[in-house]
Amino acid sequence: MDTPYIGRLLERASRDEPSYICLPEHASSFTQTKLVPEIYTKDEINEMFYGICGDQEKNKEDFQMKLDGVYYPLNDSIIWLTNCMEEMRQDIARIQRANDVSRSISIDRH
Repeated sequence: MDTPYIGRLLERASRDEPSYICLPEHASSFTQTKLVPEIYTKDEINEMFYGICGDQEKNKEDFQMKLDGVYYPLNDSIIWLTNCMEEMRQDIARIQRANDVSRSISIDRH
């Protein structure tokens, strides 16, 4: 196939809408179809719209369940750790008071 022929083929293809470029011997293998815009009724549009919204709502619920599955165990762990720390503070304060009392008694004895 010579270069001018390819040039004419490309030029012709760029003028046609929709344009398909193929070798002439394969042209019969392709059929061009034009999309016809569909006209929808208001009910069909609403059905499509609410179908999409319903899917979004389901995705939101699924995400919330996954988030809850991570958040609540983590929150429970944080609460447990906070309680442990508070108990340790109380234990430390009790030990410090006991040490302070025993020191003051030993100082008074001398």
